Amino acid sequence: MENQLIVEEMCLSYYRHEGWKGYHSEGGILRTLFAYLFFDILFVYVPNVFQTAFQTCPLDLHTDAFYPARASQINHRLVEIANGGGEKILREVYEREHERQTCVVGLNWDFEIEDLVELVSCFDRAALAAVCKVMSEDYRARGGGVPDLVLWRTAGDEAQTNRDDIINNNIDRKGEVMFAEVKSANDRLSDTQRLWIHVLTGAGVRVALCNAVAREVRTLL
Repeated sequence: MENQLIVEEMCLSYYRHEGWKGYHSEGGILRTLFAYLFFDILFVYVPNVFQTAFQTCPLDLHTDAFYPARASQINHRLVEIANGGGEKILREVYEREHERQTCVVGLNWDFEIEDLVELVSCFDRAALAAVCKVMSEDYRARGGGVPDLVLWRTAGDEAQTNRDDIINNNIDRKGEVMFAEVKSANDRLSDTQRLWIHVLTGAGVRVALCNAVAREVRTLL
């Protein structure tokens, strides 16, 4: 396990030298973003899903009943995110809840809020909404398999943003986002990892498969 972590940190260092910012977080950063963006919806009143005042999530979050019971609120929030409201929602939740470090499923307060806001600003809005929709539909199954590294770079970074974004009028995005799955020798993708790669690439998000061999990083995708 220690060797694997060293490999992932090596790949993260490689991308940082290429002008990217990022975390080795696996699914942690997506769960944190989901908790921020759907904070109020997680705690909206639905009969019988809260039995104590100490729950960090509704009882049905890890079932297929979560999305249908809140379809109206979730779909409205997805439209907000697709229209660029994600950064505002993040800041509002942070300012309201950070001081008391409210316990919410998936939310890791250790992530810097400015990093999260910058990450959301670099995300294609429709892609971020698509990722959130998948998580709201099947939170339990989507808890694993997220690529090891989440990376982003702003349009002002030394590495330039893809010119296709400008051509496609995606001018509201302030940079670009990429996920990277790190594999050492003889390591293979699991079914859950393949599912997440399919979700991300289907939403137009770049995914790299990195093969780290003898202190060398080879990007295969």
